[in-house]
Amino acid sequence: MKKLLIVLLLAIAATTNAQVNKMFGLWNTFDDKTGDMASCVQITEDNGTYSCVVLNMYSKNADGTYSITEPPYPKGYEHVVGSQLFIEMKEHKGHLKGKVYDPESGKTYFGKVSYNAKTDELVLRGSLDKAGLLGRSQIWKRKK
Repeated sequence: MKKLLIVLLLAIAATTNAQVNKMFGLWNTFDDKTGDMASCVQITEDNGTYSCVVLNMYSKNADGTYSITEPPYPKGYEHVVGSQLFIEMKEHKGHLKGKVYDPESGKTYFGKVSYNAKTDELVLRGSLDKAGLLGRSQIWKRKK
């Protein structure tokens, strides 16, 4: 019975770690109001701490396609590219927990990042409270 329990716990731990490992790489973020693609971010890990940096911003073209916004950036967005979005983000039971920085408002919130294996998307939840009740979520799609 003990061996079965140990094997079950190891299997759960391996599955949980596999979910977090799928979060690495490049992701496209989307504007909450318009739904337009907003930026490309990169998630990495170093010694158990996860980082997310804004690599570039996108502009929507007249034909509905997107192109990378080149400097000078629109007023109010000059500081977005290069911003570190995750603060003290660590793995916790199959997702990431810590703080998330919103470069548009300049505010920091409690953050949780979950991976949806069915859609290959990330769900980022930023909230005023640690429990995640008072906040909003964003869906990030893997950059192809």
